[in-house]
Amino acid sequence: MQGVWTPEFFALNRTDAQSTYHSLQVSIHRSMSRGLQFQAAYTFSKSIDDAPGAGGGAGSTGTIDRSSAFDTANTLGNQLDPRSNRGVSDFDRPQHFVAAFTWNPPQPHFFGNHGAAKWVLGNWQASGIVTFMSGLPIDIVDPAGGSLYGLNGARPNWAPGANRQTAMTNVPQGYYFNPFAFAMAVVQAGQPIPSVHDPNALAGDVGTDIGNIGRNVLRGPMQNCVDFSLLRRWSIRESSSIEFRADFFNLFNHRKLQQPGQRHQRRSCN
Repeated sequence: MQGVWTPEFFALNRTDAQSTYHSLQVSIHRSMSRGLQFQAAYTFSKSIDDAPGAGGGAGSTGTIDRSSAFDTANTLGNQLDPRSNRGVSDFDRPQHFVAAFTWNPPQPHFFGNHGAAKWVLGNWQASGIVTFMSGLPIDIVDPAGGSLYGLNGARPNWAPGANRQTAMTNVPQGYYFNPFAFAMAVVQAGQPIPSVHDPNALAGDVGTDIGNIGRNVLRGPMQNCVDFSLLRRWSIRESSSIEFRADFFNLFNHRKLQQPGQRHQRRSCN
């Protein structure tokens, strides 16, 4: 017996969300000759969950969200299919490399007892931090999606023949990914609703379904940054000194892009 699918808006609060995290972490610290110290850390990881967002967890910036007292998150996936929202975490960065150095150049022997030379050229220190990290995931959302469920947004469908690779190729000018790799999940009146997985559940009117693409299927631009500091101290007496310091954040003025859909701006490598 065939029926017409006419659901009202509904919300479902579940307590069975899952998350996993695996990583390889390597670090090195080395004190070298001539006042040079070097340390570096590399993390290769993957974080997967099915309940992103607020509720005490980490947001897309990786910082802890303390705005909610409940361990609850909104999901855009099909609530009839608990695994439909499973994907890499919003804060997932597969690769993260940070290196830092500090150099206190030894005083050249030719200074001798020349007080003026020591005062101008001695007691300098140089330091820097180099950061490289993968971009954050991108979740593709159609604001008009999920209307058959009374939703105000859901993920769309893959366009015929499209996938993750094609979404990042033949990108039109001004875009970060190819928007033609995605299509609205339109269901005509009287047609089966794919997300229900029941051929007898038919759309009562033209509307949009919950699409078939997964969560966080694309990844945003990577980030890299070099910060550099130069410091010089002059001793006045045993307990007092004057310090000159120059800090250069993002030394090479690399542009730091926000996620697609947000304003592009320069920012630090945090």
